[in-house]
Amino acid sequence: MRYFMTIIPGEGYDSGARPVPQEIMDAMGPYIEKVVASGALISTGGLQRSSGARRIAGRSGHAVTTDGPFAEAKEVIGGYAVIEAPDLAAAEKIGAEFVQLHIDNHMPDITVEIRQIDGGYNV
Repeated sequence: MRYFMTIIPGEGYDSGARPVPQEIMDAMGPYIEKVVASGALISTGGLQRSSGARRIAGRSGHAVTTDGPFAEAKEVIGGYAVIEAPDLAAAEKIGAEFVQLHIDNHMPDITVEIRQIDGGYNV
């Protein structure tokens, strides 16, 4: 089964007030190589700061655009991963390992959300 993992950094990272530690940047390459080699990682990427983002929402029958940055840290997704796992428990294990990698490399304020992908299209 495929799962979509959103990566939500702690407050201050999106604005640049808290720089991403070099230690996590250095640790990420070997970790990604390991998870790709295992067959669990399908796709991943970090996202640029929300200051250049746009949100488009339906409001009273019209599309309304809001420019970033977005004030609430909980609203900011810093990256994503698509993972392959036999079940939610296995996907959760991958997510927990990813969080621990950040904790161990001086970025302890991070959240991941894992949701099973329901259907979808390969184009």
